[in-house]
Amino acid sequence: MPDVGAPKGAWPGTGTAAPAGTGGGRTAAGYTFRAAAEWAEFGAVLDLAYGGRPHSPAHSAVVGALFEPKRSLVACYGGRPCATLAGYALEMTLPGGPAPVAGIGYVAVAPPHRRRGLMRELLRQALTALHEERAEPVAVLHSTEPGIYGRFGFGLASQAVEVSVPPEARAFAGEVAAEGLTLDVVSPDEAHAVIADVYRACLSQRPGLLRRDAAWQRRAVEDEPDGRHGAGRLLCMVVSGPGGGARGYALYRMRPAWERSRPRYALSVREVFARDPAAYAFVWRALLDTDLAGTVSAACRPVDDPLLALLDDPRSAAPTVRDQLYARPVDLDRALTSRTYSAPVDVVLEVRDVMCPWNDGRWRLCAEPGGGAVCVRTGAAADLALGARDIGAMLLGGGAPAQLALAGRVSELRPGALRAVSAAFRHDPAPFCPTAF
Repeated sequence: MPDVGAPKGAWPGTGTAAPAGTGGGRTAAGYTFRAAAEWAEFGAVLDLAYGGRPHSPAHSAVVGALFEPKRSLVACYGGRPCATLAGYALEMTLPGGPAPVAGIGYVAVAPPHRRRGLMRELLRQALTALHEERAEPVAVLHSTEPGIYGRFGFGLASQAVEVSVPPEARAFAGEVAAEGLTLDVVSPDEAHAVIADVYRACLSQRPGLLRRDAAWQRRAVEDEPDGRHGAGRLLCMVVSGPGGGARGYALYRMRPAWERSRPRYALSVREVFARDPAAYAFVWRALLDTDLAGTVSAACRPVDDPLLALLDDPRSAAPTVRDQLYARPVDLDRALTSRTYSAPVDVVLEVRDVMCPWNDGRWRLCAEPGGGAVCVRTGAAADLALGARDIGAMLLGGGAPAQLALAGRVSELRPGALRAVSAAFRHDPAPFCPTAF
């Protein structure tokens, strides 16, 4: 990725100090920015940034296989990397179908170099390069700390719910129709084709799901011993139909635990996907009925997970909502026309975007349900005023414009505009992105 912030004639790594950022902060002198050469450059920075615990060789091999040097950046001081940003070319399901998005990950700054504006400058350069190259119109990321990225125009685009089902709350509200379904438990390696096929069949179900090639599937089933925390190896529960074809699967592991000489193993679910509701209910019934299991927990499920409707006592599962995926428009017009809408809309948006000033101004969005959308600059009076962060929250159909308005983040300038935008942007089911990047 070129150093888009360097003065004309200067090239990354030549010793030219970084210019002042345009995003409201300044980068301290003495730093240079350049494209990453290899994944190994990130290692020392990530080691320090995350408390001195280096990645294992096995994990480095998995994430290194996903690394895209030309899309990734390092900041250097004295010729040594001190801050990192990894970029990925991804395909994500948006309302209406798959679309290209730019993934951002491993944004890290070594402790001696924090509070120098390096994160802001890395993000500014990455977003500017995407804009100038007419690359992906939407940028997405997962955040280690939720308070970081709002100031850079990233809004909370999807949420996840954590559930923990105790033995006494395993009952379902109704019977599970088995329909000749059968169950098997194998290793993820043995179920490689099943996982890929079922996940692919589910891609269109929810915004936020990422297309996975072989390298991304290896990331999804990664099972390094250092990450097990006392639990056993990762297992795959496969549900098949009467004809033998796979209908669903669950990735899970169990950690031994005993209570008064009775087994109460902690079963943690990493991922569940199924082609149809019957298979989904069947695989959850099987997980909850696993021998030796006490509490069955899942740290990352959709906020509208059918499991919460299956359980007769969802309160005892202690569902806890947390933030998940963050998104922002790179190019506002292309971002808003990369998805479809649930209701007709004709609205003028007054958008504020300090980080990407080319998005500033008034935009008219016109769309019909399920059809194409048009978004162009306009001089007409604005109907809603909002920031890039709020557009990002709404992009996948999860963020509610009415809620943002009640929080004082969106201003309705024409009566009725907020209701129309809320109806148009909403998507059911809710967005969800279980793939870490």
